[in-house]
Amino acid sequence: MIKMSDIVADIEYLPPFSKVAQKAMTIIRNEDFSVRELTDLIKYDPALTANILKVVNSAAYAKSTEISDLQTAISYLGVNQMTSIIMISAARKYFEKFLPGYESIQGEIWEHSLSVATISQELIRYEPNLDSAILFTAALLHDIGKIIMSQYVSDEFEKIITLVQETSIDFTTAERKIIGFTHPVVGSAILKKWNFSKVITDVAKFHHNPERSNSPYVNIVSLSDYIAFLIGKMSTRDSLAYSGYEQLLLKYNIKSRELDQIISGSVDKIKDLVDNLTL
Repeated sequence: MIKMSDIVADIEYLPPFSKVAQKAMTIIRNEDFSVRELTDLIKYDPALTANILKVVNSAAYAKSTEISDLQTAISYLGVNQMTSIIMISAARKYFEKFLPGYESIQGEIWEHSLSVATISQELIRYEPNLDSAILFTAALLHDIGKIIMSQYVSDEFEKIITLVQETSIDFTTAERKIIGFTHPVVGSAILKKWNFSKVITDVAKFHHNPERSNSPYVNIVSLSDYIAFLIGKMSTRDSLAYSGYEQLLLKYNIKSRELDQIISGSVDKIKDLVDNLTL
């Protein structure tokens, strides 16, 4: 089994999360935020600026004239759209490399993360008091622990799968038994290192065990994670990690017909997000 010191060393090696993104999210969460203030912050980040202009000029908005001014673009886009662009632009660099312990094809985890974040915005209706920006961020980063764990899972993948098949335990339990740590625990440690709130670190830590948390953010992301699996937006290698989500469907009284509607309402939105903001 690996040692915690190995994990800590790998976390220290990660580049810090974008301060521009975190400051931008602080601004956006203020209901009376200034577009000019947000523009003055973002304009020094060329990649983020490019993504904002790309989205606002996409076919989804079907405008007659191109928008080339950042402040105009920010004014045109809603808070939810700005949240997704900012956080996706900041997070994508961590998923650029192939993660062999979890992915069969490069980009699977990134597409899964985008899917979970998108679905979480559909499910927020069941917890209307949640902050949609925090929920989106937590959902997008729920699997961040895999970027560290991938090297260890890659080495021990066959042992993990054998244990899952022989004992019928889920993938994360097998991670802990074979490696000593799970990607939720490591993800929580990474987010703490980056100074994210406890709400967000708890989502990373408990998204496969929502019964161990009383957080509605954990519940919604966990259920979003499961629905992404149903849609087929998951990393094929750890798809056996999903169990116990029937309780969440019961908690929110989501029947089969309503679940089908949630799925159909999410598919096109996921496709648009993946098409507009791919790696």
